[in-house]
Amino acid sequence: MSTVSTREQLQRAIARRERRQAQSRWLWAALLAVTVLLLDQITKLIVRGSMDLRESTDILPGLSLTRVNNTGIAFGLFPGRATIVSVLTVLALCAIAAALAGLVSRNPMVAAGAGMLVGGSLGNLIDRLMHGAVTDFLDPVRWPAFNIADIGIVVGATLIVFGLLREEPHPVPDDEP
Repeated sequence: MSTVSTREQLQRAIARRERRQAQSRWLWAALLAVTVLLLDQITKLIVRGSMDLRESTDILPGLSLTRVNNTGIAFGLFPGRATIVSVLTVLALCAIAAALAGLVSRNPMVAAGAGMLVGGSLGNLIDRLMHGAVTDFLDPVRWPAFNIADIGIVVGATLIVFGLLREEPHPVPDDEP
């Protein structure tokens, strides 16, 4: 009859808890990615269906809804290069996924940021591929128009940075009997 020491039982319990936490963080990242992607695509569908290009409506002092097609990247940089921007977006998403794969399971803030960043990037990529340009519509005074995907990208990147800065060192298991 084999007996399992209390230490072994504790290590197994810790490993099970860490696996559950990792699965939960991956699920959280996926849910945030899907949520950002759906909100982005639904709002853009509404804007494209109800507003003409460059049509604008004031909704709050200093904030308008203005339909704009952005053929470049953030702030209208590199206009008219949708194919190059799409390829670069796919490459960036792959690099980000590879870089964050291990961190997402260990850090809830990085998991949330990764989900939002991926959801926003996919939302804008879908626009580029399907429409040749990204639909922007939130138009504050003295700032370029943007959309829900852009919010997801910026908030997601910010969460990743803060999550990495706050990450605690991973404990090293004690090998003593």
